[in-house]
Amino acid sequence: MPINLIQATLAVGALGTAATGLVDTTKVLAGGMSRAGFGYIKQLIARMVGQPAAAAPGTGLTPADIHETLLANWINGMETGAQKAIAKSFVKLHLNPATAAALAKETNVDTQALVSVAQKLTAVDTQGPAQNSGLTTVESDAYGRFDLALSALIDRAYERADQFYRNSCKALACIIAVGLAFAGNYALPQAQQLPYWQLVIIGLIATPLAPVAKDIANAIQTASDAVGSVKG
Repeated sequence: MPINLIQATLAVGALGTAATGLVDTTKVLAGGMSRAGFGYIKQLIARMVGQPAAAAPGTGLTPADIHETLLANWINGMETGAQKAIAKSFVKLHLNPATAAALAKETNVDTQALVSVAQKLTAVDTQGPAQNSGLTTVESDAYGRFDLALSALIDRAYERADQFYRNSCKALACIIAVGLAFAGNYALPQAQQLPYWQLVIIGLIATPLAPVAKDIANAIQTASDAVGSVKG
């Protein structure tokens, strides 16, 4: 039975919605597609806090704990700004005299100044504010540059991760949509089946069309009514 353009648009949109839903169900398999892109964040955290089995005293969580916490936030879809702030806090917790030189190298700031900053911050944590002589201008400048560079690195990691996640989900949804199009076509009587090349096109456009299918159908209906009234 032939269908009109409005019905075809809604059908293709429904196909895309179904494919997107199936992609979302992969989350039950150890996170599934929700893990896509997290590798960028994992690489950055490994550079910043290292891979030891246990954290040095005063540095907070171990690298393994940090990884699992950030992964949980990523899979759960926590607001991106909050995720970035948490990741930044974890790295700054690992700033101490032993790690300052490596962090200075990663963020391209003065090593000696950042080590001095770490020593004073550690003194505040372990001995109290009375032991802190205050940061000099050079140390304050180095710490500020470290903070800005760290923010930029975290922003880059999360933005690239988010882009990879979105593109991966769309690509997988398109593949699933093509498969569903072939399956649906196979269920039709042979006389009504579409050529394979048309099924591929339908599957590829189904995912990007899904969010706006209803709006497009309404627009087509409005345009059709307008043309009909003019002819009338």
